[in-house]
Amino acid sequence: MTTSRTLALVAAAIVSGFPGGALARPADKTAEADARFRRGVELYKEADYGAALTEFRRAYALAPAYQVLYNVAGACYQLRDYACALRAFERYLTDGGAQIVADRRAEVERDIAVLRGRVATVALSTSVPDVEIAVDDVPVGRTPLAEPLLMSAGRRRIVAAAAGRPAVTRIIDVAGGDQVELRLEIPDAYAAQPVGAGPRVAAPAPPGQPGGPADRAPRRERSVPVLPWIATGALAAGAAFTGVLALSASSDLTAKLDAFEADERDIQSASTRKATLALTTDLLAGAAVVVGGVALYLTVAGGSERPGGARASSPSIRAAVAPSSLRLLGAF
Repeated sequence: MTTSRTLALVAAAIVSGFPGGALARPADKTAEADARFRRGVELYKEADYGAALTEFRRAYALAPAYQVLYNVAGACYQLRDYACALRAFERYLTDGGAQIVADRRAEVERDIAVLRGRVATVALSTSVPDVEIAVDDVPVGRTPLAEPLLMSAGRRRIVAAAAGRPAVTRIIDVAGGDQVELRLEIPDAYAAQPVGAGPRVAAPAPPGQPGGPADRAPRRERSVPVLPWIATGALAAGAAFTGVLALSASSDLTAKLDAFEADERDIQSASTRKATLALTTDLLAGAAVVVGGVALYLTVAGGSERPGGARASSPSIRAAVAPSSLRLLGAF
């Protein structure tokens, strides 16, 4: 078979029974390894390659028989992780040695030749030692690395993390057969803060410098003018009350005018009372409108500020009611 066809049809030739070489292991580990291996074979045949690879690796960790590596390589290939498949096949030939039959060895060697054209090597170094390196979120070792990293062709995400230092992330694109040298500069360690020390507060900048007092615009405080609004409400309530009285006086005057023998003095008195109440109602309503306008202006515009941040006093308004007039007295 050609190498590509061999890899594509690994499911047909996959080892389906747990290797006998693992029987020297403790019975409990061997039993678990066998169960996981068989579960991996079932998952592989169902095309759940990620879960199959996890089961194969767990079985190999419990009972490291070289035959399992053949299955690991097949699952890695189906996941398009060519670097993983290449490493597993090479380890398979190394660990299996003379136990691997000639036909199987030749087949795997052809597969390895194909896979080498689908991987790149990256000689990675860091500016400081003892940095943990992860490729596509899989840890691969700590610097200095013993040998270049083997990566599948494509876009790879490399993360370098050192204790007490910010992590460094690098995205690279590699093609099959590339040999890349990559050096990562690791930032300095985070500044240590004394135990129990609170958050640092920056000292204020001198006047005239950016951030200093001279650059800060005075903050204008706003407050709702309570008294003008209270006066507006009182005037409006008074206008409503006198309006009701004016209507009553009007009805009383009409009744007296319609009387057959009405007293002229009663009619005059009722007429005067009606006119006074109507005028008072108009004056109170007008005053309510004026004071309400002032209150609205003060609410929207706010009071002015005096030098040094002091606020000017708000205008004061008071009403004086006379029998036939209403006077507004105030200072602005």
